[in-house]
Amino acid sequence: MPIVLFVLFAFMMLILFSGAYMFVVACVRRRELGWLDEDEILKTPYGKYYENICIGQRFLKEHNAQDVYVESFDGLKLHAMWVPAENPKGTILFAHGYRSSKLVDFSLAFNLYFNLGMNILVPDQRAHGESEGRIITFGVKESRDMGSWIDFHNENFGDFPIVLSGLSMGASTMLYLADKNLPDNVRGIIADCGFTSPKEILASVFRNVIHLPAAPTLLAAELFARIFGGFSFTQEDTRISLKNSKIPVLMVHGVDDDFVPCEMTKQGYAACTGPKELLLVDGAEHGVSFLVAREEYTKMVCEFLTKYLT
Repeated sequence: MPIVLFVLFAFMMLILFSGAYMFVVACVRRRELGWLDEDEILKTPYGKYYENICIGQRFLKEHNAQDVYVESFDGLKLHAMWVPAENPKGTILFAHGYRSSKLVDFSLAFNLYFNLGMNILVPDQRAHGESEGRIITFGVKESRDMGSWIDFHNENFGDFPIVLSGLSMGASTMLYLADKNLPDNVRGIIADCGFTSPKEILASVFRNVIHLPAAPTLLAAELFARIFGGFSFTQEDTRISLKNSKIPVLMVHGVDDDFVPCEMTKQGYAACTGPKELLLVDGAEHGVSFLVAREEYTKMVCEFLTKYLT
């Protein structure tokens, strides 16, 4: 009997340890790449996009992007950059992806939207860049931060029509807002390669990368998320928010995405009961649909903005 109890205890400790490890690796902030350090970037998978990153940095510099700040609902100082258009038709509010940067995810999009007459408001997500925070919550708290940026925009820059645009975790961040009580000037969401829920993306990565069942470890990680992060991996789900939404959405995903399965966007699109459009890009891996199908992507964005900004 003591041996059985010892084995059971050891198993429970192993699950708790693996859950703690998953939480720390997935959620706790760590040193970020020097996004403008060429030598550092070229040694990473982002190296092939270094020229694009420089284009984004030049855009922000040439257009005298302003640093702006807002306090989050839980007391964090959040940072963003604001670029006003000359005769604005509206504002695009961006949300970048997991452990990424505005310079990686939207470097080429800045010019696209600016040339379409859009103001640009591009925050650093909490626990990224110049924004405070220690815990990444996979869009749960980040979506509330975007609500704060919407209010900040309307109070300081006027109630221009706003379109929300996110990539990867940023896409899910925006889609979680779809069924919330948003101001009337929020006109649409452009969501590129988002996941359905924190729980499902963690389970997917665990299965595909570590090749082990995720359930026991994820259950333990959920405990640490609740205690140390103040959130739950099951707290938000794009299928639920889209089911109860009337905000127009344009959903994009690369068919060859091996990080966030394309099926997750298909599920969200199927659940959506409001106005919706879908672009699936053959040959595109995670987050590069715009690079692979720039002409088609641009056409759909232009049509989406024309239809819903006015």
